[in-house]
Amino acid sequence: MVLVPEGEFVMGLKEGEPLSEMNPLRKVYLKSFYIDVYEVTNALYHRCVNAGVCTDPSWNTDYPVTIHEDGKRWYTAKDMDSYPVVGLTWRQSVDYCRWAGKRLPSSAEWEKAARGDGGRTYPWGNEWDGRKANWDDGGKIDGYKKLAPVGSFPEGRSPYGAMDMAGNVREWVDDMVVKGGSWYSRPISLRAGDPGHEFIVERDDDMGFRCATDAGPN
Repeated sequence: MVLVPEGEFVMGLKEGEPLSEMNPLRKVYLKSFYIDVYEVTNALYHRCVNAGVCTDPSWNTDYPVTIHEDGKRWYTAKDMDSYPVVGLTWRQSVDYCRWAGKRLPSSAEWEKAARGDGGRTYPWGNEWDGRKANWDDGGKIDGYKKLAPVGSFPEGRSPYGAMDMAGNVREWVDDMVVKGGSWYSRPISLRAGDPGHEFIVERDDDMGFRCATDAGPN
């Protein structure tokens, strides 16, 4: 995990930017906290399942089908232990974080961890660079047609050292929103200040998570 220090940060989007009405620009104060460097991987999630606490990902939802089906294979593939676990509901993500002695981050915590305190647009800065994240380019620029192992884009790390906070998988936060965009997202959704999206399907193979924890008395 990496420490995100106490203090104010610039949250949201400038007036006139797409979706700014859903996450207007403002200053927010947060106590210090820790957040996972990487998205939770298949290997880590298997440990929770083996401990009898977590349940396997499932693609049975209230909807007829999910958008993608690859996650069924990714979770059991022997060579994909270092890939993000996907196909989990918000509740399954909560259960894992509790088992690990952690919790899901809040939307504000997630955003500060992604962009720092100065309101940068992307974890790496204000200018879009398709080489620094896994996004929907068919692998032409980022090198991955779909999911990538965690930490595959070190130049895209956040100011605090968190990896993959733009792209790869959308990440659950504690208010049941998924943040950060994914390998199936366009650049607009990879903005750190993007409000995120309430789930359309309960789980899918571009939805993952990472955990956070309090840093103690401030």
